[in-house]
Amino acid sequence: MPLRSSSQRRARPLLGTLVEIAASGASAHLPAALGAAFAAIEQIDRLMSFHAPDSDVSRINAADAECEIGIDSHTSHVLHFARKLSELSDGVFDVTIADVLMREGFLPRQEGVAADAPAAASFHDLVLLPGDRVRWRRKGWIDLGGIAKGYAVDCAVDALRAHGVAGAVVNAGGDLRFFGEPQPVHVRDPETPTSLVPLGVFSDCAVATSSGYFSDRLSSGGVTEPLVDPLRRACVRWRQSVTVVAPDAMTADALTKVVRLAAQAAPGILERCRARAIVIDRRGMRQCGIAMPAEATAA
Repeated sequence: MPLRSSSQRRARPLLGTLVEIAASGASAHLPAALGAAFAAIEQIDRLMSFHAPDSDVSRINAADAECEIGIDSHTSHVLHFARKLSELSDGVFDVTIADVLMREGFLPRQEGVAADAPAAASFHDLVLLPGDRVRWRRKGWIDLGGIAKGYAVDCAVDALRAHGVAGAVVNAGGDLRFFGEPQPVHVRDPETPTSLVPLGVFSDCAVATSSGYFSDRLSSGGVTEPLVDPLRRACVRWRQSVTVVAPDAMTADALTKVVRLAAQAAPGILERCRARAIVIDRRGMRQCGIAMPAEATAA
């Protein structure tokens, strides 16, 4: 007798947001599949949290220059991808900007980061060594908030597929990945965040959106949001909404920052990563990057 098919939906507070997973498939497999998916996200949260004192990120941030640190293979994978994107974007994407976020109050300040401290390290100063080890050439601080959430979504999808789930949607605060049945996607209008804008129907891809409508705050330099321009070593405000469609959520998550900070270079980088961006502002909606993947359609 074939197994009965059904769908289940669960939500948990993780990654600093509410993570929701909806999955469909054989009823008997879904509880274990959902449990494995959330366990995968919890692991990434533990490894890459800026706040947890025993995370890989905290141990890297506590390390002095030239001190080698062993890290988990997941963290190593994310750092290698971040390095690749930093090189592609000429430093526009850079995970070594935690000192700026601390000075602006978006992250809790750690010892050694003063309000008037000089510019800290760049991605060039974090050396990625064989055997999942890293060291600083020059002391710095990293934050993986612009990339780890997407990677956690990818790990959840891997766990769901490994358990034979027929289709699923994983949503981590706007970082989404789908497989199975096509799903409609809406984003908030950056001018009127209470209004939704339909982007289209997507499947078998990832979609990530970045905008400052709920994260900006007043600082010494005016209204800013937790978007750092590494070249200026400063938080910036950018009232547009950027959505990136990519094969995986880590790529989509990270590229939203590249599109927001490097509009002219973004089309080439999007093409290299097989991704596409949808930008919404007061002038309307426009797109850049490669043609939408065959399995995803957009309005």
